[in-house]
Amino acid sequence: MQDFFTSHPFYVPFLVLNAYVIYKVIKDLLPDDQENDDDDNGGIHIDDEPILDLPPGVTLSTPTKDLVLNE
Repeated sequence: MQDFFTSHPFYVPFLVLNAYVIYKVIKDLLPDDQENDDDDNGGIHIDDEPILDLPPGVTLSTPTKDLVLNE
C-alpha cells in the first residue's frame, strides 16, 4: 500500500479535492432549512397577539397590504 502512495503522490490530495467539490455541490444544491418563515412579524403568530388595555378612542394601527409607490 505504501508503494502505491509513493508511486502516485497526488492520489490523496486528489481524493481530498474531490470530496471537497462534492461537498460544495451538495451544499449549494440543497435548500437551506433555516429560512425565516415567520412573515416578518417577529415570530409572534397573529392569533397570539397580547390583549392591550388601551384608553377609550385609541386603537392599534392596521397594516395595509397595498403597495405604496413614491412618484
